[in-house]
Formats: sequence, structure tokens, C-alpha cells
Amino acid sequence: MGEKREEPLQETIRLYVRAVHLLDTVRLQVWEQMAITFPQLRILFRIRAQPGIDLRGLATDLHITASGAGQQVDKLVEGGLLSREEDLVDRRRIRLELTELGQEAMGAISRASRSYLEAVFGVLSDAQLGRLARLLDQVLAASAHVDPQVAFEDDGESVES
Repeated sequence: MGEKREEPLQETIRLYVRAVHLLDTVRLQVWEQMAITFPQLRILFRIRAQPGIDLRGLATDLHITASGAGQQVDKLVEGGLLSREEDLVDRRRIRLELTELGQEAMGAISRASRSYLEAVFGVLSDAQLGRLARLLDQVLAASAHVDPQVAFEDDGESVES
């Protein structure tokens, strides 16, 4: 890659990584208030995206052991955030569902994140918001053409925040 291109590319990556981390503080505060760990949060998000998923599917999707997933699910059931439901078609299968409290917790995380972003983006003009939206749309479109596996190829460099 040419040196003229390398510098703006690296600066863009650095700023993007910083921007991605904007929500970390807000989300961490919400998770702490709810006493939810990051592994539990991953489970809640997956179940919200795939209601009725079973433990084996959950573990596979999250690339964790069924035992590890089961331990976290047990804690979330005890905390009232998840429920286990017998599958009506296959009684051997146990479906995982967010409880009302679990749905409220996920909603609180989303609301806190959205409120923070509204405050951050609220200082930008309509023209700036339009440009940013177009650029983000282009970034999302470009990401559809890049295999995420490229992140795990060993090129001797790492992305730093």
C-alpha cells in the first residue's frame, strides 16, 4: 500500500476504534447495575436474536462449551432474566427465552446506548450527520465484501485502540 494511503488509513482505523468504544462506559455501567457479566450479556443478546434457541445451539453459536453455556444460563435463570421452556414438538429439547425482566434489561441497555449517542450526535449539524450517515453506510457496505476471518490472519501487526 502506498505511503500516502497508509497514513490516512491508519488514522481512520485509530479514530474508528475510539468511536466504537464510545458506548463501552455506558454499557458497562448498565451491566454493573444489573449485575450482568459480559459472558451473560452475550447469551442474552443471542437469545434475543434467536428466541427459543437450545443450549447446544447457543454454545455452538457463541463458540463456548455446552457446560460453560449451561453454567451461565443457570445464573441467568436464577436471576430471572431467562426461562427454560419445553419444546412442544420435541420434548427432549429445552428452549431458552428471555423473561419479561430479561427483555426489560435488554431494553435498558439499548435505551442507555441510544440516549448517549443522541447526545453525542446531537452536537453535529444536519449536514454533518448526513455526511457521517453516508460514510457509515459505505463502511457497512464495504464490510459485506470482506471476510471477518481476515482479522485472524497473521500479518505481524495488530489493531490497537
